[in-house]
Amino acid sequence: MKVNLPGFLSQWDWSHWAVMFLVIFLTSHQIYKRQVVRVNKAAFADVEIIEEDIKVYNTQAERLAQMEVLPPVKNQWRYVTAIADQYGVDVSLVSNKNSKDSYNGPLASWTADLKGSVGAVLVSAKEIQSAVPAFLYGINLREKNATIRFSVLGSE
Repeated sequence: MKVNLPGFLSQWDWSHWAVMFLVIFLTSHQIYKRQVVRVNKAAFADVEIIEEDIKVYNTQAERLAQMEVLPPVKNQWRYVTAIADQYGVDVSLVSNKNSKDSYNGPLASWTADLKGSVGAVLVSAKEIQSAVPAFLYGINLREKNATIRFSVLGSE
């Protein structure tokens, strides 16, 4: 059986073909081994990243579990009115729901204005912020009077 191949290939005997097959086999085998090593490295890198993410998320979950639940806003509000009475400032409730111009987050909030003399308003705002979770928004100063808008946070 004679195969009609171009030029020098028609003069090859079985040893030439064996060497060609061996070269192709070894090259393919080497390429395959390198690919397996590369894929395994990538797989282990992904596993390490995933394990690191799991540790971070577990730490965050533990912190959240240790956090205290805020008391209802109604209970927090009692502190606000007591502090305002102590310093002789007026508290006027603007909104008892989350609104666009005040705190807008996952917690319940009541927004109010604190009005009175500048010193009393500033001191009472500082006391309120240290007693209950509160966001202070803006201060309006007119001569000897001041107004501070704030939101008190809590649960429903």
